[in-house]
Amino acid sequence: MPGSSDRGYKARLGEVLRRGDPEELHLFLRQSAANYGDERQITDVEERSHEEMEQLMHRMILARPDLADLHPKSRAYLAGEAAARPGMGRPGAARSARRRGPGRGPHRGRRRDG
Repeated sequence: MPGSSDRGYKARLGEVLRRGDPEELHLFLRQSAANYGDERQITDVEERSHEEMEQLMHRMILARPDLADLHPKSRAYLAGEAAARPGMGRPGAARSARRRGPGRGPHRGRRRDG
C-alpha cells in the first residue's frame, strides 16, 4: 500500500531529523536513494558535504510542523549561515550589490512611477 510506505518514510525521516545529526540524515537519505531512487539520486546524495547536509537538515526541520519545537534552533542556525555568507538570505543579493557598486543604494538614479 503506497500510502503506508510513504507514512513510514515520513515517520522515519522525522525521527532522524529530531536527533539533529547531519551524518545520520546523510546515511538515511543514501539508504533511501539506494532502495527507491535511481543512480543519479544516489550520486547526488553521496556527493553532498557535511555542511550541505546540515543546512538541508535544518531546512527540512522547518518544513515540518510536527517538529515545531526544533524550529527556533533551525532558524538560528540558518540565520547564522546567512550572516556568514553574503547574499545567502536573498537570491541574487550579492550579484545586485556588485552591479550597483560600493555605496550606491538599490534605487539610486531610478525613478519609480506609481
